[in-house]
Parts: sequence; structure tokens; C-alpha cells
Amino acid sequence: MVSVEILPKGLNFTRMALAKALGDGDDLNAAGIAEARWGASSAPARILRAVGAGTFADMGNEFRAAAVEFFSLVEQLSVLGRLAGTRRVPLRTRMLTATSGASSYWVQEGKPKPVSKMAFTSGSLASLKVASLAVITEELATSSDPAAEGVIRRDMLRSMAETIDVTLLDPANAGSAASPASITNGVVPISAGGDPAADLRLLIENFTGDLESAIFITTPSVAASLASADRPGIGLRGGELLGAPAVASRSAPADSIILVDTSALALGEGAAEVRTSRNGTIEMLDADLVQDATTGTGTSMVSLWQCNALGILSEREMNWELQRAGAVSMITGADYAPVVS
Repeated sequence: MVSVEILPKGLNFTRMALAKALGDGDDLNAAGIAEARWGASSAPARILRAVGAGTFADMGNEFRAAAVEFFSLVEQLSVLGRLAGTRRVPLRTRMLTATSGASSYWVQEGKPKPVSKMAFTSGSLASLKVASLAVITEELATSSDPAAEGVIRRDMLRSMAETIDVTLLDPANAGSAASPASITNGVVPISAGGDPAADLRLLIENFTGDLESAIFITTPSVAASLASADRPGIGLRGGELLGAPAVASRSAPADSIILVDTSALALGEGAAEVRTSRNGTIEMLDADLVQDATTGTGTSMVSLWQCNALGILSEREMNWELQRAGAVSMITGADYAPVVS
């Protein structure tokens, strides 16, 4: 009888990264580690035996499947992945966007049919890259406790999902050469009053996107404060608000409610890659790697080798763009929780 091991999604990608890190980036060493730890027939062992340079393009279909599985989990955890109806487009490829659509007319019998003219603009999504650099202890990486792999997998997933969400939703993010702008950047917000029903009505009145494909985004606390007898479908984890899906995320701006037409959001995704090191030196900074203006140096550098630590870098090509003005409306200062005396 052949036994089939059913693993949590994304674990093969995590195991492969662990083996590469413990093998000092050498695929042959990593393959031997994977065979000893998970068996010669395991997916990480098979993938690592077959690879050369270790990038998405070189590692074959099985690696691509493992990477797609892992990054699909990132999407499921992120707000971006829960926005049903986004327009999926290829990166670095010219695409057309309709600025005015075709018109239809009633026509009297025997009369000529009027002609309508559609207008388009063209553009493309540049290939940008989101990266998650996780530093773990060698003790955790070599632990035989199955829970250790789960911890590493969960941290890798969560850190990348949170980075994507903050970039997507932060009104202060105007975009740069390295990252796309948020969907809320440049949106003139509505100041919340004391009546959520009136605020939501004003939010919709200021929204010029397509309400049939609109989705609400808010924080768990605001979502919970909106729950009432008139709005029973929403709670801490989102749900439904005024008949539209509602997504709750702690990465949403505090005390905000966002309404977005997902059909106006173009999303492109490309190649994925995993790289590892146990001998590198890491600049321990959770922001852009910028130099201190007074000293001309960055933050302190930490040697992975000295700290008995491993670095796992997972990357994904990604970009997005709002393609219609007025597709996002936003309330700020929304806090409808009852006052506790």
C-alpha cells in the first residue's frame, strides 16, 4: 500500500527554502538535507535535485507549482486576494482600457442604425517586486518538531501579506519606482459623523465606480462597530454590508471605511523566487534601506553566521493600478462603538 502524505499548502515551498538555507545555498547539499529530513521522494528533494541556478525560470514545473501554491496562500491572506473581480493582466504587456463604451439605440424599421464609437487608452504594468526577508534561528530551522515548520511558514506568509496590504491601502503611499501607489492615495476622504447609516449613504453618493462590483474594506474594530440589527451581516471578520462584500483587515487605515470598484483595479503577477543564506550580513531595518543623513551610514549590520541564524528571501513580481477615476471612496474617523462609562 502506498501512503500519501497530505501537507498543509505552502509547506513544500517552506521546506525547500529551509533546505537551501541549511545547505548554504548549494542545491546538492540542500537536496541531501531534504532527502535526509523528508525522504528521497519528497517534493523538496525532487525539486532541489533537478535545479541549477535556483530561480523561478530554471527550477521546473514542480517548483513553479510549489511557488504558485505558496503565493496563492499569500493572496488568500491579503486584502488584495479577497477583492473578487479584479482585472488580471500580464506584466510588461500593452493593454487597452476603455474610456468610453459603446452605445445602443432603438431603431425604427427601415431606418439606418446609429454608429457608436468606443475610446481607449493604452498602457502597461511595469514589473515590480515584493520581497519578504525572514531571519530565523538555526535552532528553529533544524528542529524536528513539526510545529517549527508551521511557525516558519506562517511568518513567511503573514509578513508578505501584510506588506502587500499596507502598500495597497495606505493613503500616504503615492507609489515609487519600487512599489505601486495605494488605491486610496489622492482620494479626498469623508469625515465620519455619529450616524453610520448617514455616513454610508454619503460614502455611496461620493462613489462614481460600479456598485455592482464594489467591495467595502475596513478594520476589524470598525467592522464590529457597524454590526447592528439593521446590519447583521458584518462583524470582526468582515462579511456583508449593504448587500456588498466587506473585507476586514488590520492593515486598513485606522477608523476608515473604503469602498472600491474592483473591476477598475488591474492586477499583474509574475515570477516567484526563493533565495537563502546563512553567511550573509543583514541590515536589520523594517523600511527602505536608507542612509542616516548625519552619519552617512545605515542601521547596524548583523552577521547571520555570528548569530547562528538563517535568512530566507521570498520574492514575487507584482503590480497594480486603478484604471478609472472615482473608483474608490473613503470615510475617515469612523468609530461607532458605544461609549463605555
